[in-house]
Amino acid sequence: MLSSTLIHMHKKQEEVARVTFDDSDVPGWCIKSKGEPSFRRKFAERQEACAVWLREFDPETGKLRPKSQRRELASSN
Repeated sequence: MLSSTLIHMHKKQEEVARVTFDDSDVPGWCIKSKGEPSFRRKFAERQEACAVWLREFDPETGKLRPKSQRRELASSN
């Protein structure tokens, strides 16, 4: 399988997260965020992992957004 890694950087051009394919245990796409190192969900599709990154994580800190903010973003789309 051809895989790739998407690297997300904040305004200062420092890496905050990666969306990458992990074939250990159950293969799938995962989000490896410096702000949330314990985040362990895997996704079947790269697009799904990227959508979760955009919707649920703060792009500057790499931390999960508050649940109320995630609901607001989900309802506005």
